[in-house]
Amino acid sequence: MLPEFLQSSYARYKADANTFATWLLETANQCGYQPTLSATVPTAKKDLQKLAEVVANSALTVPKSVLAIAKRAIKLRKSVTSWFLGQGDSANNMRHAHFITALEQICETLEWKISQPSKSDAKQPPTSEAQNDDADADRFLNKFAVLTVEEPQDTAHTQPMPAESKKIVKVTVEEDENDAADSYLNQLLFKTLCLLQDLNNMRRFISITWSEYREKKTDLMNAAVVTDSALQLARDLVKEVDADWGTSLTGERDGLQTVVYNLAVIARGVSAAPSTEVGLPYNKNMADIADWCYVPTNVLLEAFANVLQTNHQPVFKKGYFGTYNAKADRERMSLGQKFNEDKIILLSILPEFCMVDTFKIQMPTQDAITRGLVEFSKTKEVTLWLCFASQIFLDVHHIMRHSTLGGFGDLRMSGLRIQKTIDDYLKLSKTHPPAKFWPKEGDEEIQNISATVQSWIIQDLFLDLRVRSRLARTGSPPEKHALFSQHAILCGLFLFNLNIRMQVVGQKLVTQWYDVQQVAFLHNLVINSPTQKDVRWPDMDAFIKIHGESHIFIGSRPKNPSESLNRLELATGISSATNFARDSRSKSFHKPDGKNPRLLTPTTAVANLFAAQYVGGSENDAGIGHIDRILDELSQKSKLEPSSKKLQKANPELIITRKWSNTHNLDTLHLLAFLKTKLFEEEPIILFNYFGLHKRSIELLRLIRDKEHARFVQYFTAAYMPDDSFISNIVLLIHHVARGSAQNARATGLASGGTEVVSRIVMSAGDVMREYLKKNGDVACKELRVFCKNKTPIQDDVAYDESTDELVYSWLNLEDVLGPKGVASLMTGIPIA
Repeated sequence: MLPEFLQSSYARYKADANTFATWLLETANQCGYQPTLSATVPTAKKDLQKLAEVVANSALTVPKSVLAIAKRAIKLRKSVTSWFLGQGDSANNMRHAHFITALEQICETLEWKISQPSKSDAKQPPTSEAQNDDADADRFLNKFAVLTVEEPQDTAHTQPMPAESKKIVKVTVEEDENDAADSYLNQLLFKTLCLLQDLNNMRRFISITWSEYREKKTDLMNAAVVTDSALQLARDLVKEVDADWGTSLTGERDGLQTVVYNLAVIARGVSAAPSTEVGLPYNKNMADIADWCYVPTNVLLEAFANVLQTNHQPVFKKGYFGTYNAKADRERMSLGQKFNEDKIILLSILPEFCMVDTFKIQMPTQDAITRGLVEFSKTKEVTLWLCFASQIFLDVHHIMRHSTLGGFGDLRMSGLRIQKTIDDYLKLSKTHPPAKFWPKEGDEEIQNISATVQSWIIQDLFLDLRVRSRLARTGSPPEKHALFSQHAILCGLFLFNLNIRMQVVGQKLVTQWYDVQQVAFLHNLVINSPTQKDVRWPDMDAFIKIHGESHIFIGSRPKNPSESLNRLELATGISSATNFARDSRSKSFHKPDGKNPRLLTPTTAVANLFAAQYVGGSENDAGIGHIDRILDELSQKSKLEPSSKKLQKANPELIITRKWSNTHNLDTLHLLAFLKTKLFEEEPIILFNYFGLHKRSIELLRLIRDKEHARFVQYFTAAYMPDDSFISNIVLLIHHVARGSAQNARATGLASGGTEVVSRIVMSAGDVMREYLKKNGDVACKELRVFCKNKTPIQDDVAYDESTDELVYSWLNLEDVLGPKGVASLMTGIPIA
């Protein structure tokens, strides 16, 4: 079901018409006019014309926003009708619904009464008329967001309302089904045309998104999640209209798009005979409406449905319909050539979706296209939504035609990165005893992620099933990763699934060990020393920026050893004064238990909203239908943060947030644009490597421990480190020594004038850090530079030459990220041994 806050173009049209009629009635009442209508609700065009005449003959001015509302409704009605009747038809203007003609006449009647801009408005820089209309329309809609309220606020454009007329009556305009010059243009058909326009707008938005991915302006996860969300919204839009057709027609009927196409053929007076001479299953003169109604994909799906048999796996015979040439220029192809190319692409991949049901394959995640085509392989039912989804599949394929492996290439490279990350973690785990505070479920999930990469990305599960079932002996020789190599949307959702799982388990690992956070305290203690300010750690800076200084340090950064130790004790829940005393041999040593309250949680709010849908969990409150929660949060935040009007106009997120604050509704394109913007912002945070930072924190602490072992024994006895699973306690020991040194300095007068004496052990730790971080301080940031399309760094101080070609930079650092074996596997396609 479509979310309540989302408006289809038809719903907005009805709302605009009703809002305009409501304003006419309210304003006519202010002028003393009392309509003699049932319930004072005008439903006919002649009633609206009478109200308009009353307003035009009064002394009142007409807000520009009012006409903008009416003109938006007129524009929609005329645009979809013109498309249906034929854009080149000179008689179109005579064939529009009488209601729209009347509405145009009303606008002409009121046009001369339009209000002039105020003095304050005159000071603003000039903007286009369309922009002004939209802004004014938004402001006007705010007033009538709820049309049944008792005492609406006045605007500067209207005169005070008489006391007896203050209650607004909600007006609902009901157009007569016969109120059209052409009998085809009834309300149900118009609603269907609005649906097709919404689908076409989504289709264009999706095409732009994948063009941006091809041009490396956005990432694969973003493009896939946005596309899949659009497909889900489209499915809900289609269901609503399809249900209306179901109640209007009885008995056997054609598909919805076939009905619309046939009506268009009649309305245009064109022959229904297909142009088979040029290879088309429809008349070439109806190509625009056929494409608009998704007739080509309907024909192809129906043809495939005819060959589906129970308990039989279809096999595509390569070359049967011709040979697909990815290097061909599609723009220069004839309509017949384009249709045949789509036939080759779609019919060659449909058997892959059948395999999912044939072998009961459980995929880590599925996109709406995969889910829909798998269901189609069982039911053989072709719907408008399935035709739309199949067209989106083809559109993405065409956009990526010169790099059809682009999606799978990105997925494979990221899979190798994840595999190396896990391998490094498992090697590290063998160097210390199993940590009792790290649950076995954590390692099981890490192994499951590794298994997913191995079976789906390194190997090919579909190909393995073919070989074992002897399907490979029939039809054309199977190609490895046939589905992934052609289905970039599925690749993107697989990548989202893997990266979110790595993010979640990585954050749990760092939370349970609590080593990275303690090292953050140590690094902060070091750089607060006058002689150690050059100890830079971009990865740690990025980590702190992701989760916030106040969360890591329980407030702002501590400025001295005493303050730092107090905060660290609060963060860990440790009363270290007793645990680390010189006479504490008989006392229990601090043992992390994994129950620390300072949990690391995802700060990727939008991505987290989709985690349940694509990773696992309850989908009842996940996905695009629940993004209103995030809009509400941003709306509240924007009210608390002052910002200039200039900044608001330049920021799409602020514009959408403001619109949401005012109206609590959005159209589909605004919603998808908002989703794409937020996912782009969150990409570097999703990809941050917590495993690597955990590994480097352990390595660094071991180096410090090895250098200062004798001093730790001197201060805290040989029992200071039971085993390496407690290595993070080194930070607490250093803090105690540093605070003690500071206290002794003050007691002996060495510290004077507010100066802080730097402990020798802190300086020693800083020296170790400096040497270690020269090579290992920006590993995570380097990964982000290689893998992220969002190059706006979440770390401020990363040395990165923006003039360096992105591709060159990526390849120069790829070996550092994937390792020599990973690069070799990527280049050759041979799995890592």
